[in-house]
Amino acid sequence: MSKKDYLARDIIAGTTIAMIIIPQSMAYATLANLDPIYGLYASFLPVAVAAFFGSSRYLATGPVAMVSLLTAVAITSLSFGDESMYVPLAIMLALSVGIFQITLSLAKAGKLIDVVLKEHVILGFTSAAALIIASSQLSKVFGISKVAVSDLFDLGSFLEQSPINTSAILMSLIALLVLYVFKNRLTKYQFFANIAVLTAVVVTILLSKILNYQGPIVGIIPQGLPNFSFKEFDISPDLVFMFIVHTVIISFVGFMEAIAIARQLESKEPQKNSKGIELYKYPTPVNSNQELFGQGLGNIASSVSGSYPVSGSFSRSAVNESVGSYSPISSLTTTIIVMLTLLYATPLLFDLPKATLGIIVIFAVIPLIKINKMNDLYNSNKDKGIVCWITFSSTLIFPLLSIELFSGVNTHIWTGIIFGFLVSLVIERKSVNS
Repeated sequence: MSKKDYLARDIIAGTTIAMIIIPQSMAYATLANLDPIYGLYASFLPVAVAAFFGSSRYLATGPVAMVSLLTAVAITSLSFGDESMYVPLAIMLALSVGIFQITLSLAKAGKLIDVVLKEHVILGFTSAAALIIASSQLSKVFGISKVAVSDLFDLGSFLEQSPINTSAILMSLIALLVLYVFKNRLTKYQFFANIAVLTAVVVTILLSKILNYQGPIVGIIPQGLPNFSFKEFDISPDLVFMFIVHTVIISFVGFMEAIAIARQLESKEPQKNSKGIELYKYPTPVNSNQELFGQGLGNIASSVSGSYPVSGSFSRSAVNESVGSYSPISSLTTTIIVMLTLLYATPLLFDLPKATLGIIVIFAVIPLIKINKMNDLYNSNKDKGIVCWITFSSTLIFPLLSIELFSGVNTHIWTGIIFGFLVSLVIERKSVNS
């Protein structure tokens, strides 16, 4: 194939990813307890920076569900619920995650992460976290205020103060129908799956305008590029330890997600035409340390852009692979389209129902709840299966119990993965000794 053919593939892949990442990133930003604009900021510079400095041809970096949830947990706990601190804390987290990942890269510690974070621990954690993410979006689906655990004990009183919005439910069902049909029914052409999220957004925006939609909408999204600078911010000395804990967990989980995607796509053989000739070259080998470096720079770029931590996205990376992208030009194309959106198109998103954003997140994370795979693991390897289920259960239970570990620090979702890792070490040691 000629260089023009490779360039065309990159541009097609980058454009397709832009159609996915623009609405998806806005939804993930709300999951991180930030305004939708911060999702667009995180989809701008980090996308290209991580691609140019990482090792994977296919890995598409930007906002992802798991890191968004971990960011939400971090900024709410570190700020003690003070929403004015959410953005500065998120920016500082992106910077610290980036610096930590680059430090690990320079120390050649990429493969060490495979040892520290076991695959079965990650499986239990991600399945539970995906369940938490999906349930957290139900308030958007029903058009009500966020539901705290305490509200469940007096649900009648809560619903009196925040009644269910039927318009939001109807819009959620329409968005869900569009996503389902485009992803699961129109399977003859990959194109329909690629534009599913964008189509759901466009359809619900048009219906919102035409039908005078009465549910919550996104509203005004600031127009223009982010302010490129590091924000001055002081963190209380009492919170430094927990800030470091959140940084380490986001760094490890985010990188584990990214490197797993990169390796999975690397193992696929290039597509061939009817004559058996490869349509594009084999991808270059994925290097853990180089990928850590790229992800670290991507997170620093997100911080400079005034946004929150990022990682590799499976759905968007899969698009890169399926189209046959050849170089970081694909990610550069995405960056340019996101830039144009920030400069000129944000007013078009004013009437976007928040219910649509909730459905986008739910639809994206449901496949991550892998109960069958957890059962299969238990049946094939009892020790790993037990650790997986303990991690899953503790990730769900610790946030509900909210046990105070020490002054001002309560158990949350991050406690589940640490507990799972410790249980894994204990069981492994017992197996070795026996």
